[in-house]
Amino acid sequence: MTQSVEKSSLVYGVDLYRFLKDIKFVLLFYVIGDLLTTIYAIETGLAQEGNPAVSTFASMHGLYSIVLFKVFFMLALLGSYAYIIRFSAGKKHDQTFVWDALRHTLTIMGVLIILNNLLVMVGYSSPVYLVLSYTSSLLG
Repeated sequence: MTQSVEKSSLVYGVDLYRFLKDIKFVLLFYVIGDLLTTIYAIETGLAQEGNPAVSTFASMHGLYSIVLFKVFFMLALLGSYAYIIRFSAGKKHDQTFVWDALRHTLTIMGVLIILNNLLVMVGYSSPVYLVLSYTSSLLG
């Protein structure tokens, strides 16, 4: 019984070392960089959290509860990695393209989020907010 549970587990047999090596820049920028700049900006009063769900959660449970969002994100990323790697094994075409695209996109997003946070902290308007408000004005 135990063996069948292990084999049906999504992350059974996943190389965690390779996973962590693959996501080192995601960890650096999207997880740690965003977390540190966000917490610093909120604690010093330089900015507020722009994501309404995260802002509400943090106001109810404390600023450092934002770490939970990053933990859940990492678990979801591990599940995505396991799914992509497991179901691409033995295929004619290489599905690692999907994994590479995902992790590189998250790294770029992390860099952009950190730059956005830094711009807001020094007094500029959020480029993300400007783009979203411009887009909504075009659609509305």
